[in-house]
Amino acid sequence: MIEYVLGALQKSEGPISRNQVLATLARWGHSTTRPSLNAALAFLGDEGMVAEGSKGLIWVPEASSQLLEAIRKGPHL
Repeated sequence: MIEYVLGALQKSEGPISRNQVLATLARWGHSTTRPSLNAALAFLGDEGMVAEGSKGLIWVPEASSQLLEAIRKGPHL
């Protein structure tokens, strides 16, 4: 289930609503309930793989170790 939710987010061209995720999963033959979707999104959010903003959900690609190091050690504003 989590893989399908992540796949739906990765294939979207921008922020996507929970309803759009549910519709995409249904089209793929993997319908689910909103509580199950929310649990999957909470897990993905805790792992830093999904972010939620005012326009919806978006997949967050994994940052390279070099980028993470630059963020940690770089100047702060």
